[in-house]
Amino acid sequence: MERSQLHDFHPQDGPLARDIQPLLSRSRRERRPCERDAFIALLAGVPSLRKTPGLPEGNGADCFTTLPLCATDAGAALCRNHLKSVFGITDKQSLLAFCDRQFHCQDHYLDFEAVWEGRPLFDLASLKPDSAGFFIRMRDFSAQFYPLMGHLGYLAWDISERTGHLRAALACGLLTREEFDELAEEQIVQAQAFHSWEEYAASLVCGALYWDFRQGTSLPDLQKAQRLWMDLVRTLLANDAAWDSGFWYTPKREKEYRLWPSEMKLYLPNWEGPNGCFVTDRIAVDGCPVGWCYREESETSFPDSGWRFFSGDESEDYIADISHTGIYDLNTACNLDPEIIPLLTAPCRSAFVRENGKFRPEPFELTED
Repeated sequence: MERSQLHDFHPQDGPLARDIQPLLSRSRRERRPCERDAFIALLAGVPSLRKTPGLPEGNGADCFTTLPLCATDAGAALCRNHLKSVFGITDKQSLLAFCDRQFHCQDHYLDFEAVWEGRPLFDLASLKPDSAGFFIRMRDFSAQFYPLMGHLGYLAWDISERTGHLRAALACGLLTREEFDELAEEQIVQAQAFHSWEEYAASLVCGALYWDFRQGTSLPDLQKAQRLWMDLVRTLLANDAAWDSGFWYTPKREKEYRLWPSEMKLYLPNWEGPNGCFVTDRIAVDGCPVGWCYREESETSFPDSGWRFFSGDESEDYIADISHTGIYDLNTACNLDPEIIPLLTAPCRSAFVRENGKFRPEPFELTED
């Protein structure tokens, strides 16, 4: 979104964002497919550079693409004691609780982004004065990163830290392999919003700085912390066995949908009533804009809003094949084409066609099969 269109956008003029910019200007390696475990290990690249008691220190060519396991029972006990004494993690439940408390900086960023883009998710006046003041300070600090990161914000920081803790919990036996795979899958899917390890690195550093600032770190100390974080990500970006390898893993999906969940914004926080809709693959997969849509009486088999969205170039045979149409949340449809948002409150038996880039109403009547 253009800066002139933003609301309550007050970026701080300072060196933090300026020093991160070169990460995004680096030449990028072409992606190469890798195994799932290698990708999980790469997501935890920064945590793997820290020394964790009980975990073997990797020094081989594959140390950044291998999930470590404690070599001895004594090593596993050391690791478990470290997780317990430093983080209060003793089992799967406490691990999840810790990560949910500590690593949700992207949730904060999405609240800020919604304000800047004129679609606030809550009324700031509903907060107590101290809470409102804190929110504004965090929002204005984060504004400096929005021109760099856009919707990606602090996502990589959350993924990196969560995956790092999953990695340690697997290594010492706090998680079974099945539990680890289930929890790691969410991080893999979230990471698909990134188009390069350079983007991931920049988002990680932005998130780390925000986390530090939220804890009360002063600007001079933030600049010192930034040098540390930049050194860590540059180490990985310069290593052809780590992020410079270009290795990337993309999980299989039923279809090659245009958007991953982490790429979506919350456009309808206050929507009331059923929120299901039909969208054809021309929009959801091929990326075409909505060209024609209508709202009919709701189906009773699912929470149906009655909305049906088409690109407008689907043939009768294409539409007749139900494999080309899916049931989606209305918010997903809005992410696929935000220009439909003003239409959504239209009553049943409404129809709209897009002409010259704008929607206009048109008469519509369903034909009986």
